[in-house]
Amino acid sequence: MSRVLRAPRRFDLLGVRGPDAARGRFEVRVRRHSGRWSPWVTLAVHGDHAPDTGTGERASDPVWAGGCDELQLRTARRLRGPLRVHFVAVPAVGRRLARARAAASPKQQAAPRPGTAPPIIPRAAWGAAAVPPRSAPDYGVVQMAFVHHTVNANDYTPDQSASMVLGIAKYHRDTNGWNDIGYNFLVDQYGQVFEGRAGGVDQAVIGAQAQGYNAQSTGVAVLGTFSDVPIPEPAMAAITQLLGWKLSLHGVPCEGGLTIVSGGGSLNRYPSGTPVAMQRISGHRDGDKTECPGAALYTQLPELRRRAAGLAGPIVARGLVSLQPSADAIHYGADAVFTGTVIRADASAGAGEVVALQKRGAGGAWVTVARTTALVDGSWVLRVPWRRGADVRAVSAGVTSKAIAVKVTPALTTRRTHKRVSAGSSIALSGRVRPAVPVSVLLEREGADGKFHRVRLLRGTVHQTTWRCAVRLRRPGLYRLTARTAAKDGDVRGTAIFVRAVRAHTGGVSG
Repeated sequence: MSRVLRAPRRFDLLGVRGPDAARGRFEVRVRRHSGRWSPWVTLAVHGDHAPDTGTGERASDPVWAGGCDELQLRTARRLRGPLRVHFVAVPAVGRRLARARAAASPKQQAAPRPGTAPPIIPRAAWGAAAVPPRSAPDYGVVQMAFVHHTVNANDYTPDQSASMVLGIAKYHRDTNGWNDIGYNFLVDQYGQVFEGRAGGVDQAVIGAQAQGYNAQSTGVAVLGTFSDVPIPEPAMAAITQLLGWKLSLHGVPCEGGLTIVSGGGSLNRYPSGTPVAMQRISGHRDGDKTECPGAALYTQLPELRRRAAGLAGPIVARGLVSLQPSADAIHYGADAVFTGTVIRADASAGAGEVVALQKRGAGGAWVTVARTTALVDGSWVLRVPWRRGADVRAVSAGVTSKAIAVKVTPALTTRRTHKRVSAGSSIALSGRVRPAVPVSVLLEREGADGKFHRVRLLRGTVHQTTWRCAVRLRRPGLYRLTARTAAKDGDVRGTAIFVRAVRAHTGGVSG
């Protein structure tokens, strides 16, 4: 057992990382300074909640501490290398906001109707704005669901759950280096359902929760540890309604088996390309080398499948078209590259299907701007010159993808002007901006320290693709003038123009 370790600051979540972590069994307990110790909690050091393509050393799953500053670790084995402890603190403002917004979210009704979603606390309500995703979401297909537990202590209160989700999101993004929180959904032991990874609760968002299967599944994690105790009835009721709705939404039954192809990975039970027999609702341990979702919860899965099937909606087979842009914003005139996959209603690859890329016009109507044919594996690629930002979608085989906004970064030029003018006079700047967005000119003057200091920001006028701005230089000195667009238009800056304003010469009479 370690000595009592004092954290550099109060923390709400912790995890460990180190070369020997995967070979050891760690337990941790926490407390506030000189307070009572929490129970010992196992640190799951498998790190198997991971992106399909994730590599490198991973930290353990995080453990909720809820505002502590001291800890102790113990393990049955001697460490051969350094062990690093990672702390996550949820800001007090974030905790209050998460509790308030989550409390205001709609609560579960007594008798859910089959095919309806449970009340889902959105990302905005648990403070996801504090941990924005590193990149836009990716979309795959939903053929099954994996059930997880988060390996936290179970003695949390309902009003702490939103902060726990925020802490896990910070840990997954900032400590593990993932794009976003790994799970698609999280459910606490009181039956509250939280939206996890961004991209839409009704979409096939690719998570980072079951290495080798993320692109083919959805994942729900129960907040807590359920190795020795089963999940409570409120959590069971919430998960069964959630998965009954989610799987039927994607044309998938809640009961029965399927064969899914492993994507491989160091923590996967099966090599890449191996056909694996799974249940439509499986435990994480069925695909990866882990004890997740805990022995007690794993034994509850047959009941979970049966109850979810009773709450499922009609199973309507449908295909899927995914769409992924090369970037959120494309430079004016450059090619925007779009990729995706077509899956037919029978789950086969949409080889030979025509894919239409559509762009939403100014009036709201969708206009086809390019077409291609899906390859043998259903994948497709399209390149489109990008001159106007808009929502885009892909349509194929009667199915439409989720619409995604793709902006355009303007092209901005400035014409040269006089290099020397009289102080007090005005100069006229002009140039081109494509597309036509507002342009301002930042006026700066060189100070005695040799640095340029802001004087004012002037608004230009734009006509079609030409912009103009009259700038008065009131005092003598060297000025720097920089045309720029607004941040919402890409915050593009033109070439800086330098102009010196000099004192006007006055004539005299000699006698």
